[in-house]
Amino acid sequence: MRLRTLLRPTGLVAAGLVLFAAAPAVASAATGPGPGVGWIRVGHLSPGVPPVDIYFAPFGQPEKVVIRKAGYGAVTPYSSLDPGQYTLSMRPADAAASTPPALSATISVEAQNAYSLLVFENGPDQTLKGTLVTDDLTAPSAGNGRVRVVEGSATPAPVSVDGPAGLSLAANAAYGDTTPYAEVPQGSVPLQLTSGSVKASADVAVAPGSSTTVLVTQDNGTLKATPISDGADLPNPPKLGVETGGGGTALNAIRSEPWFAGGVGVFLLALVLVPLVRRIREGRAR
Repeated sequence: MRLRTLLRPTGLVAAGLVLFAAAPAVASAATGPGPGVGWIRVGHLSPGVPPVDIYFAPFGQPEKVVIRKAGYGAVTPYSSLDPGQYTLSMRPADAAASTPPALSATISVEAQNAYSLLVFENGPDQTLKGTLVTDDLTAPSAGNGRVRVVEGSATPAPVSVDGPAGLSLAANAAYGDTTPYAEVPQGSVPLQLTSGSVKASADVAVAPGSSTTVLVTQDNGTLKATPISDGADLPNPPKLGVETGGGGTALNAIRSEPWFAGGVGVFLLALVLVPLVRRIREGRAR
């Protein structure tokens, strides 16, 4: 997958990327895309950027809002895509579709590959910049899992992440860095995060055969580590389009359009109930 043409700075450069809230996840054996499809998810790692809406469409077709109101530290679930080119753009939450996007990308999807598009405020003059990374869902050696770190904390930074027995997952990683994967033994892996005098700890549950990304974010000068599973909970995540859904954890103020959150069984139904109930309540309150 190749990423092209990003960064369309506007007067609202602080209004930038979109995602689902990243919730701590217990890693399980990674499931990758099958023949004929690719997977993509998007991560909002821009601390100064308020919630945004994300638009998506096959290249050359009209864009549609697929997710509304997502903020810093969020990552979308995977969506399946047919191989080909797509347009993805981000606008301030609830802005008109005619508003110039704070970030725009043309994405080329290849079959049987999984990717994360991570958006940081590390472009020229702190504009938004998308970084495309490959999610390695191949099997690690027996009894091990695979762990990497995405450094999404601009302040404090850089950040080091260390585990037990001299394990180093990140050494002075700068804001916007994604480390290579490291194989670790299965089980609960305690991590220590350090940036100067700022320290934090986290535990990562590593299942055999799993791949995990540890997101490092900031909260009022403190560090937070959130492990998320690489690979989908569903063997076949829904496809982006009028017939498909989001397929993941929808939390807080994030809302998905009804067509986007539609129907892949009870699992997806449960995922959209919270935002749906919120909409109903908002409607009654008007």
